[in-house]
This record gives sequence, structure tokens and C-alpha cells, in this order.
Amino acid sequence: MLTTIFIDQLQIHAPIGWYEEERMNKVGLSVSVRLKLDSKSLSDELNQTIDYATITQWVLTIAERPVKLLETFAENILLHIESQISHGLVQIQISVRKAQIQARGVLAAAHGVEVEQNYPKRQDN
Repeated sequence: MLTTIFIDQLQIHAPIGWYEEERMNKVGLSVSVRLKLDSKSLSDELNQTIDYATITQWVLTIAERPVKLLETFAENILLHIESQISHGLVQIQISVRKAQIQARGVLAAAHGVEVEQNYPKRQDN
């Protein structure tokens, strides 16, 4: 069985954008994180599971670092989570949506990227 832990549409402001003005002024982003875990790796103890507040803090920490591309930002979040979770991880999905882009005449509900990484099930020795 799999358990999905998620944060949906965390609203942040981050120094991300191709243009220096975007990085200086920060842009509004919506970040969603989905972690699929082998349910056997979880327990009923908070210190033995994945804490939503911890995931949120990881995203906020990564969001402090200026980057030019949403892709880079999303990959940085994924890599950080990957480095912090040592067992039971089956999949990470990161979605980053940016409501506005600096282009005249462009209208969309959002622009964004999604990154995903799957992890093969490890055999217990």
C-alpha cells in the first residue's frame, strides 16, 4: 500500500525569474508537493513520519535562493526532499505555478512546471 503526503498550492514569493527585476522584487508562486511513500515505512508516531511543517520549511528555504528558471527551482526542491528522506520513498512530484509572466498580450490562469522522480522499490536484505 502507498501513502501520499501532500501540500497543495503553498503560496510563496520567491526571487525567481529570467529578468533581474523579477528576482529583486520576487514573484508570486504556488507550489504543490506530493510524496508517495511505502506505507510500511510509516508509523503512528509523528517523529517517524513526514511532517507537513517540515516539508513546508524545506520549500521556503529553497525559495530564498535566487534562480532564473521555475524548472531549476522545482528540481532544487525535489533534490532537497530526496536528500532528507532515507526510506520508503516511492515518488516525488513538484508543481510550480506562476500566475504572471512578463509578456504583453499573454493571458493564462497560470504558467508552470512539474517535475517528478520515481524510486524503485528496494528489496529488504
